[in-house]
Amino acid sequence: TETAPEAECAAPEDVYPVYSGEIKYNFALRLLLFISITGASTCLLINLMFYSGVLWSLLVAGGIGFFWAAIIYPINARKNIGHHITVDAVAACVFFVVAQFVVGAKGWSLDYVVPFLFIAATTFISLVILIKRMKWREYALYQFITILLGVLPVISVIAGLVTTAWPSIVSAFYSFITLLGMFIFADKKYKNELIKRFHF
Repeated sequence: TETAPEAECAAPEDVYPVYSGEIKYNFALRLLLFISITGASTCLLINLMFYSGVLWSLLVAGGIGFFWAAIIYPINARKNIGHHITVDAVAACVFFVVAQFVVGAKGWSLDYVVPFLFIAATTFISLVILIKRMKWREYALYQFITILLGVLPVISVIAGLVTTAWPSIVSAFYSFITLLGMFIFADKKYKNELIKRFHF
């Protein structure tokens, strides 16, 4: 039988498999990053060498970027779900705007996709706050960020970048209603936290 000191000396050996696993994970992540950059760069080179009027390589690069923002980044960053929802919404909006530019179509991304993505993000974070009431402080910041993002489509309307204005107006109105609801239905601690964080 092992004595107590011998058992204590042997204990650190159990840590090595975890460390080895972390090394393999970091290597796989770097390898995937290398493949992503190489693939996007290769597509760009081919696109420019055999250019036919369409920059399809930007769509590939946007898809790879969205893949990292929506899947790889949340896994690696280990942030809370509010952070993931906010990052994914912004990444998706950028991807769809780039896709519209590459395809050459007009109107659909800024007119419909962007406003409704921000509405969906605000709704999801609101539901998370309702479900996880004990952890509302972790999500208050991201709730406020998505509310601000929901107002941004109105800028596209003012700048004349959209042909259909009502989705952008609905997005801004929904953000206003959500912010109003936060103050009306929230308890005193939540209101004080919002005032302290955002200096209302």
